[in-house]
Amino acid sequence: MLELLIPAISPGLILIAGLVLVAAGTVQGSTGFGFNLLAAPLLALIDPAFIPGPMLLVAMLISLGAAIRERTLVDLQGLGFALAGRIVFSVLAVMVFGTLTSGQFQIVFAAMLLVAVAISLIGWRIQPTPVNLFYAGSLSGFMGTLTSIGAPPMALVYQNAKGPVMRATLSFFFVAGAAISLVALWAFDRLPPSDIFLAAVMLPFALVGLVFSNWGRIFFDKGRVKPVVLVTTALTGVIMIARQVLA
Repeated sequence: MLELLIPAISPGLILIAGLVLVAAGTVQGSTGFGFNLLAAPLLALIDPAFIPGPMLLVAMLISLGAAIRERTLVDLQGLGFALAGRIVFSVLAVMVFGTLTSGQFQIVFAAMLLVAVAISLIGWRIQPTPVNLFYAGSLSGFMGTLTSIGAPPMALVYQNAKGPVMRATLSFFFVAGAAISLVALWAFDRLPPSDIFLAAVMLPFALVGLVFSNWGRIFFDKGRVKPVVLVTTALTGVIMIARQVLA
């Protein structure tokens, strides 16, 4: 059954991917950021089949608990503008996805990783106006649907918001945004049953990481973890581009 659903991925690679997800879940639960930014590029190096569908499914479920917990603090107006942009550009991303070869996709994926790192490092102070939220949601939708990493544009817009409002709004955006991207992938026949099965295999590893984060908070220094995540992501992007260019 496993070979029929995920014929290109060996159990050994799935175990390695699972360990990556344990680490990503631990970082996410300990610091409040970094799940997709750490896991997606490493999983793409292990096997491109992990991206984007399976990672979007896992990330959506991981974010659901936080969204429900702080649902009363959501910036509903801002969320609406951001999701409007996400809907439009998620469809565009799927259309682009359908025209790319495997090698081209990996180059585009790597470029989006470097864009995500750049956005995370930018010190711009952007106000969460309707126009800015629409553009941030649009970029997040395009990046998230192609790579499963759509957080940096929205985090940039909400960086100066109160902590609880930012967490609640971004959690709901990630859940709803991932659902939009998944529907777009399904509508264009880019979400095969193997993606759903693979996500089900991956989810327990991510949940184990969240459990470990109960102890991880004691050891993780936010000021040190974020640079490690960003450097890892950037290096992965460079390696993927170099591998395709030199092939």
